[in-house]
Amino acid sequence: MQISNEQVYKIMELADKSFDKDVNTVTELDISRALIEIERKLNFFDVDVNFKADNKNVLIVDDLELSLNQLNQLMKKVGIRAFVARNTDDAKAEIVRHSFDYLILDLFLPDSEDGFSLINYAVNYKKSNSQNYKIIVISGSDDKKMINKCYELGIDGYVTKTENWHTEILKYISNPVVQNNNVLFQKDILENKVISYSFRRFNDRKIFESLLADINSSIIEGYINIILNVEKAVVFDPDNTYIFAEIYKICTNADGHLLLVHPSEKIQEALSSAYLEGIIPVFQTTEKAAEYLEKLKQ
Repeated sequence: MQISNEQVYKIMELADKSFDKDVNTVTELDISRALIEIERKLNFFDVDVNFKADNKNVLIVDDLELSLNQLNQLMKKVGIRAFVARNTDDAKAEIVRHSFDYLILDLFLPDSEDGFSLINYAVNYKKSNSQNYKIIVISGSDDKKMINKCYELGIDGYVTKTENWHTEILKYISNPVVQNNNVLFQKDILENKVISYSFRRFNDRKIFESLLADINSSIIEGYINIILNVEKAVVFDPDNTYIFAEIYKICTNADGHLLLVHPSEKIQEALSSAYLEGIIPVFQTTEKAAEYLEKLKQ
């Protein structure tokens, strides 16, 4: 199996942070020893897992056997059924053959063009066949242009292969499982780095504190566009209008946007009194709000 110089360098760097040699001098024995050292460092079975995702299916696409083996073990540990593919053709066949909840795709198969081609196929197949899987890209590269291109194609997450890359993947996979059961609000990760929050009630200090903390964390992770669906928030105290101002300020400071979906008359009156009416865009559905953000991006 052929691996690129970039992959060789990343393997050696993961095994030894002080590695600064010419990759052309690296032997097969050096790579074998490095892979053993990486396996010892990562030790997947010591990962602290705080969730289960039974009955979920994931497709892992990677041309490195070590990555396939480690991710396969990790998925089993958290109750996810894993399928594997080692190239783009096998991956496409698996996508058609099975129904998946997550696709974990290595960008270099063996080069980035293969990865981009597979991402494009997976995104288009998802749209045209009413699939709902999340696409997470893993890569040894942290090139910003490459990462941005992946998000522009429509991926849901990008994980750089550092020493903790496996736990980063778990964060993406665990988010929908944990947050959809959140008693305070539901959080959904949409395409193009957008997060939508919806509420059964929107009149509780505890909700606001938790929401602000979660939004701040999301902003740090790059989700700078926030949609608040307050359709079910019938009861609202005008004294709590500050929450909209706080979230608006957080998003604006990050060059993002805050959008509201279906606010009640009480909420709209409160926004008007706080001079926020017209500043925060309002939509009737989350889908319309997401479309608005897509147009802004274009």
